[in-house]
Amino acid sequence: MTFPLRADVAEHVIALCQFIDGNKTPHIAMDVSLTRTLAFDSLKLVQFFAGIEQLYPGIALEDWFVEHSADGRDTLASAAAYMTRFLAPSP
Repeated sequence: MTFPLRADVAEHVIALCQFIDGNKTPHIAMDVSLTRTLAFDSLKLVQFFAGIEQLYPGIALEDWFVEHSADGRDTLASAAAYMTRFLAPSP
């Protein structure tokens, strides 16, 4: 069984954001904020959360988002790091 690396997760997160954004933002980097940079409203956030759960069953980002969104730390890199913790095999 192979586990996705952070780079793979990052690629999936960026692709999902580009899809939800309708490719309106030409270059989406890992340091962008879902709410401040991409200006995702509640509908787009629900699409993002649902897309992540479809890609990675069992991973929910709602708690991560509540903790990180108030001060702009809701970046794609932060989301990928959070997700990778749950995807890595236990020692």
